[in-house]
Amino acid sequence: MKEIKIHFCDFWMGHNLENDFFLNLLKDKYNFIIDKKNPDFVICSCYGDEYKKYDCPRIFYSGENITPDFNVYDYAISFDYLDFGKRYLRVPIYHFLNKLRKKVNLPKYPQKREFCSFLYSNGAYADDIRVEFFKLLSKYKKINSSGRLLNNTGVFVKDKIEYLNNFKFTIAFENSSNEGYVTEKISDAFCAGTIPIYWGDPLVREEFNPEAFIFVNDFKSLDDVVKKVIEIDNNDELYLKMLNAPKVLNEKMYDEKIISFFENIFENKGKILRKDINKGWDKNGKFFLYSKFKRGILKKIKELF
Repeated sequence: MKEIKIHFCDFWMGHNLENDFFLNLLKDKYNFIIDKKNPDFVICSCYGDEYKKYDCPRIFYSGENITPDFNVYDYAISFDYLDFGKRYLRVPIYHFLNKLRKKVNLPKYPQKREFCSFLYSNGAYADDIRVEFFKLLSKYKKINSSGRLLNNTGVFVKDKIEYLNNFKFTIAFENSSNEGYVTEKISDAFCAGTIPIYWGDPLVREEFNPEAFIFVNDFKSLDDVVKKVIEIDNNDELYLKMLNAPKVLNEKMYDEKIISFFENIFENKGKILRKDINKGWDKNGKFFLYSKFKRGILKKIKELF
């Protein structure tokens, strides 16, 4: 197998190379050597700027709602629907997380479970619609909130999937609504055997079956969403039909695309394509020759006056 010296940097706290999804997916094709001093390639995320130390090809990955900057990265994998040739691949984070999730078994009568769950910690950096909907739907029935945000149970969850399995519905709202930005919120609900009440990616129906969840973006108002939830909650036949509908439309394609994406990089010795290697650009992608040119113009103006 071809030997590839590689380094990972700027990833989230707790990132474990033994469980890294890229390494695990590609380990049968390449012999990876972890080399921090002189790597052939750097795979970096968005939680730091160590990547600036390396002049080798940079491959960016983020599960956050961040558009990659191709001035400073050569290749990228992220959420956005972008067309950037062979330099970019769209893979939502739920695809990687689904490989780590263990699906739970449904109870004999899933329609008899508790009403709805709400499991969030982030309130400061999310759209207000999440809390607004929680308060509105709570007027109908109690929603069990067991995260740090709006906790009303005194419980703090250790196993998210097992916890969600206790409820008929779960509020699955993203932090923000952007095309392509679909995280584990909806897929975790599916893994747990509960119906997601989803708000977020306007294009989510490209990947998930709309007959399997309540898509908040489709409704004119949150009041209309509440009415729909109440309708399904009080109709066992309707509830079970939605619960048992197929979930994911086209997830299988991602593994093959990821392998092909990295093969193109590794087999072509990872051409450096970012602008900071071109004359006039610094390593942060800023055009420093422009500043030099600007200073020269200002000097000439001063000489004239």
